[in-house]
Amino acid sequence: MDFFTSDAFVTIVSVVGSAIGIVLALRADIGKRIDRVEKRIDRVEDRARADHRELVAEIGKVKTAVSVLDTKLDERSAPRRLVVQEPAGDYAVGEEPEGGQEDGPEAQ
Repeated sequence: MDFFTSDAFVTIVSVVGSAIGIVLALRADIGKRIDRVEKRIDRVEDRARADHRELVAEIGKVKTAVSVLDTKLDERSAPRRLVVQEPAGDYAVGEEPEGGQEDGPEAQ
C-alpha cells in the first residue's frame, strides 16, 4: 500500500491541518485580546492624563489660597507702629497761642 493513499496519511494530514487551524485561531484571538487591552490601556492613560491635569489645576488653586492666607497672616502678625491721633486744637502751632489770636483790648 502506498503511504499517501493510506488512512494513516489522511489522519496525519487532518491532525496537522487542525493543529494549524487551532494555532491560527489562537493567534487571531490573542491579537484581538491584545488590541482590546491596548485600547483599554489607552483609555486608562487618557483618563490618567485628564486626572493629572485636574490635580495640577487643583494644586495650583490650593497654592494660591495658601499664598493669600500666608499674606494675610503676615499682615496680621507684623509689628505695627502705634499712631496716636490727638485733636489739632490741643497744641499751639507756630507762634500763635492755643486759642488763636486774642481779640482783647491789648491786642489792638
